[in-house]
Amino acid sequence: MNRRIAAIDLLRGAAIIGMVLAGQMLWNAELPAAMFHAQLPPPTFAFNPEVAGITWVDLVFPFFLFSMGAALPFSLRRKEQQGARFGKIALDAFHRWVWLAFFAIILGNTRMSLPEEIPAWGAALATLGVWVLFFILFGRLPQLTPRANRMMNFAGMGLLVIYMALYKPIFGVEVSPLRSDIIIMILANMALWGSLLWWLTRNNISIRICLTGVFALMKMTADTEGTWCHELWATTTYGLPFQFDFLKYLCIILPGSIAGDMIHRHLQQRDDSPTDSHEKTPKGALTGLVLVMAANFGVLLWGLFVRRVELTILLSAVLSVLGYGLAGCIRGEGHRLFKELYTASLLLLALGLSAEPLEGGIKKDPATLGYFFTTSAMAMEVLLAALIMELRFHRHIGWLEHCGANPMLAYTGAGYLILPLITLAGLAPALQHLAESGPWMGVARGGILVVAVIVLTGLFTRKRIFWKS
Repeated sequence: MNRRIAAIDLLRGAAIIGMVLAGQMLWNAELPAAMFHAQLPPPTFAFNPEVAGITWVDLVFPFFLFSMGAALPFSLRRKEQQGARFGKIALDAFHRWVWLAFFAIILGNTRMSLPEEIPAWGAALATLGVWVLFFILFGRLPQLTPRANRMMNFAGMGLLVIYMALYKPIFGVEVSPLRSDIIIMILANMALWGSLLWWLTRNNISIRICLTGVFALMKMTADTEGTWCHELWATTTYGLPFQFDFLKYLCIILPGSIAGDMIHRHLQQRDDSPTDSHEKTPKGALTGLVLVMAANFGVLLWGLFVRRVELTILLSAVLSVLGYGLAGCIRGEGHRLFKELYTASLLLLALGLSAEPLEGGIKKDPATLGYFFTTSAMAMEVLLAALIMELRFHRHIGWLEHCGANPMLAYTGAGYLILPLITLAGLAPALQHLAESGPWMGVARGGILVVAVIVLTGLFTRKRIFWKS
C-alpha cells in the first residue's frame, strides 16, 4: 500500500498555511489579542509567560507535529515491507535529522535583516540565491534518477556551505551554527526520535502509550530543580541541533503515530479483504459528527483563551458525549476507524483538560502538558473530519493537500521567493503601504502572501516536483 493519505496532507497543509499567515501578517496593536500567540499579547507584544490560554496561532505547530507522527507508519511500514532492518531505519532517520538541522541553521542565519547600506534589490537577490540552493538541496525532479537526485542534493549542501562562508565577507552578517529556526530544529529532532521509537514499538502500541506517559512525566520533573531530569535537560545549550528539552514534543508525535497506525491498519485490512458492504449510515450521522467536532473545536479555542475553563470543560463534555453517540451510529466504510479515532481524541482531550490547571494553565510557551494533549486531541479531530471527507464523501481540498505534500517548499515560499520577487518588481512599497493602511490590512498582507504560496506550491506539486529531506 503506497498511496498517500490526503487527510494527513490536509492537516499538514493547514498547519503550514497557518504558519505562513502568522509569520507574514503585520502585528498591529489594534487587532484582537486572539490574532497572536497568547503569551505575546498586544499592545506591547512583550513575552509574558504568565498569560494562560491558546489562540489559533498556537495550534499550527502542534498540528504539524501531529501530522508528522501520523505519517510515520506509512513511510516506515513501506520500508519494512521492502526488507529494511533497524540499522537501515536508524541511518535514514539520522540522515533526515542532519538534513533538517542543516536547513534550520541556514534559515536561522539568512532570515536576519541585512545591513542598511545593502540596497533592497541586493538583499532580495541574496535571499533568492538561498532559495535556489534550497531547491538544489531538497529538490526531487521526476525526470532524474534517484542517484542523480541524490548527487544534486549533496551538491546543494556543498554550495550552501560555500554561500554561508561568503555571507560575512559580502553582506557583513556573522553566521553562527548556534542560530537556527527553532521550529525546523524541533521537527528535525522529532523526525529522528519519532522514527526510532515508532520502529521499536511498531508492533506494540501499548508500549508507545506508556512511553508517552514517561516523556510527559520527564517533562514535569524537568521543571523541578534538583531532579535528574532537570540536570539532564540543563546539559544542552540553546541553539545546538540536539537538546534533551525537545523530547517533550514526543507527547504530540507519539499520539500522532498511534492515529497513523489506526489509519494504516484500516486501509491495509480494506485492501486485503475488500468488501462491497452497502450498510448505510443513518442520515446526518456523519455530518452531525463533523459539526459536533467543529463546535467542540470552537468551544475549546474560545473558552481556554478567555479563561472560562470550567464552562469550557462542561460544554466540551456535553459535545463529546453527543459526538460519541453519533460515532456509534456510523455504519459502512470506515465506521470502526472513525469510532476508534474519535474515542482516542476524547481520551487525549480528557488528559489535556485534566492537566490544564498545572503549570499555571495551558500555554504554548513555556509548553505545558495540558497544551500537548489538548492540541493533540484537536488535531486528531481535524484529521478525523478530513478522513470522513476523503473516505466517505470523496471530497478533497486540493490546495491544502498540495501544501501538505510539499511542506518545505510552502514554508520557504513567501520569505525566500515571493517577497524577493515582489521587491525586484518594485511592488514592495505598495504592499507595505496597503498593510499599514489599517489594522486588518496587515492581515490582508498575510492573506495575499498565503494565496501566492498556495499557487506556487500547487504548481510544483502538480508537476511532481517535491522537496524532500
